[in-house]
Amino acid sequence: MKKIFVLLLFFTATSFAQKLPFVIGAVAETGYGILNDGSEGAGLNRMTPFLGAWVQGIGFFRVGYGFYNYSRTEKSSGEHLYVRSRALNATLGITPLGPGRPYLTGSFTHARKLANVGDVTWNEWGIGGGATFQILPTAAIVTELEQRWILSHYDPVADLRVHGTRLQFNVGFVVYVY
Repeated sequence: MKKIFVLLLFFTATSFAQKLPFVIGAVAETGYGILNDGSEGAGLNRMTPFLGAWVQGIGFFRVGYGFYNYSRTEKSSGEHLYVRSRALNATLGITPLGPGRPYLTGSFTHARKLANVGDVTWNEWGIGGGATFQILPTAAIVTELEQRWILSHYDPVADLRVHGTRLQFNVGFVVYVY
């Protein structure tokens, strides 16, 4: 009797998981155009873990916080550079067609680079679309394509003024929490 109750509870929980709105996950943000460091071309921008609410057939809202640190020493001058990069991301999506169907997204990112040679802060706006691919009743792969606008800012690490656009592809996962 105990085994039957546990199996019944397990199957009820897994079939109910997509109906609950809370999600956790992460996306790898790659882009072509102006990247975080002001360079042009293709590259990985950041990894962004997120928390959010996702109601299938209506929409989702997620908040992510991506961060990384790096340091380097110039061989010729011996100058040491240490950079802490942070990005707070909010994404709003409309999913009228339900799970596994295309959806629309809008995003805002507030990014910062804190360095020993100077700090820089800028905002990015994006609009695009995406889709999920269910791999389990409680998990899905997320793919998104966005056009991003990087607002003008001065980057003291690269010693240049940066602004422009990039085409960004996000790929990651989402897990429905229950």
